[in-house]
Amino acid sequence: MQPPMQQAGPPPSNMYHPPQQAMMGGGLFSLHKFLMIGVILILIAGLIAVLPDFSGPPAEVDYDQTDLDDVKKFAEDTESHNDLVRIMDSLATILGMAGVALIGYAFVREAYDEDTTTPALRIALLILGSVMLLQLIGSGASLSLSL
Repeated sequence: MQPPMQQAGPPPSNMYHPPQQAMMGGGLFSLHKFLMIGVILILIAGLIAVLPDFSGPPAEVDYDQTDLDDVKKFAEDTESHNDLVRIMDSLATILGMAGVALIGYAFVREAYDEDTTTPALRIALLILGSVMLLQLIGSGASLSLSL
């Protein structure tokens, strides 16, 4: 009796030739990857927005109000703190918008993938992604009346 034949498994892949399944997997896009990156960017934006609150604005009691140099120093420190708050808020807004944009893009992109979703889920993802992206566009526009 002959020993049973061993089944040939997939050939081992080396670092220069990835497996064929990895090549057919859709490239760099993954819904989970884009969602996680978007959520992480939004969390980082929230952290950056509160960083200036850790130190707080300068307090008047720390400066001698009778000394003219201390009064000027207090005004400079207050303006410096206000600049820091504006910069951190702008950076947090940019990161938050990038995170929401990535999530919206992931929803729209996933809605066009016919293999993994039902038609109802595709429509819901398309609507949700479109609303998220349109909200980003609309947040920059403001209506004002001047009389």
